[in-house]
Amino acid sequence: MTKTLIIGLLILTNSVFGQIPGKRFDGPIVIFDTLTVKKGDVIFLGKGSDPDSGNFIYITTPKKYMTDFTGNKSYNEFKNTPQGISNNYNGWDFSIKHFSKVSSTKNGDKILGVIALGPQFDENGTFNLGTYRQAVDFEAAIRAGEIIKINNIDFTKSSRTIETKIPHFTFTKDGVQPIDVVFNGIRKDVLYTKTLNWYNAYFKNKDENVITTFKNEEVIIAGQKKGVLISRTMGIDLFADIEYRFLIEFSDNEIRLNFGLGGEDAKITEEVSQEDYFDEHGEIKKMYKDLKISIEQMMNEISFLLADYLMN
Repeated sequence: MTKTLIIGLLILTNSVFGQIPGKRFDGPIVIFDTLTVKKGDVIFLGKGSDPDSGNFIYITTPKKYMTDFTGNKSYNEFKNTPQGISNNYNGWDFSIKHFSKVSSTKNGDKILGVIALGPQFDENGTFNLGTYRQAVDFEAAIRAGEIIKINNIDFTKSSRTIETKIPHFTFTKDGVQPIDVVFNGIRKDVLYTKTLNWYNAYFKNKDENVITTFKNEEVIIAGQKKGVLISRTMGIDLFADIEYRFLIEFSDNEIRLNFGLGGEDAKITEEVSQEDYFDEHGEIKKMYKDLKISIEQMMNEISFLLADYLMN
C-alpha cells in the first residue's frame, strides 16, 4: 500500500499524460552529429533545469497532446501548455522505447526520443516503467544537464569539463571574435594531425561538412547546422539552416579558433544579414534572442568537442 501511494504521488506531480505526436520509428538516431542513440538505450537524469520550479524543461509532453487530470485548469487552456516532468524524477533512469519524427513545413523535421513513466512492479517486486509517454529533446536536455548519461557515456565529464577551461564564443553585431586554446607540450604538427582525426570522427556527413587543409598550419571546415531557431514572435517559430566556416590555426602548444557565419554574402538567411539582428546599441533584438543562444551553443559545442579530443 505504501509503495503504491508513493508512486502515485510521483505521477500526480506531473498531472500530464498523453500521446507523443509524429511518426514513430525504432531508430537509431545520431545526436551532436557523432553519438548514436538506439532503442533500448538507457538515459540517466540529472536535475530539472527550470529555474523557478526545478522541473525538467526538455523531457515533456508536447503542447496539444496533453490531458489534465487535476481539474486545476480548463482542458482547452491546459492542453496547449507544455509541461515537463517534475523534479521528483531527479536522478532516475529510463530506457528509450522508440523515437518520433515530427515533420513541419514551417519548422522542418525534429526527432524526439520517447520514454515511459509510471508505476509497475513485477512478481519479484522489481520496479518497471509504465505507459505514460514523455518526449525527450536529447541535445537540449544534455546541454541543460537534465540528461547526464546515456548508457556508459558520462556527459558530466569530457566536454562539460572543457567548457570551464577555454574561452567561449559570442555572437555579436561585429561578428565573432577568435579564441585561443593553450595546450601543454603538444607540437603544432601533432595538433594538426589530431584535428584531422577529430574531423573524421565527428562529422559523419562529409558532403555537408567540407574540409580544406594547409598542412600543419590551418584547417577550414565549411559546414551547416540544420534547424536553427531564428526567431520566435507572435506564437510563430522560424527555423533555418545556418552555414558556417570553422577556422583552426596551429602553432606549438596552441590553436586559434574562429567562426564565420552565413554564406559568401555573410547573410545568415537569404533575406537578413547579420547586423539586422541587432539594434543601434549592439544588443540582440528581442525576437532574435533564441538565435543568439542557438548560434553560440553551436559554436561552443564544436569547439569544446575539438578541445576535448586534443586534450585527451
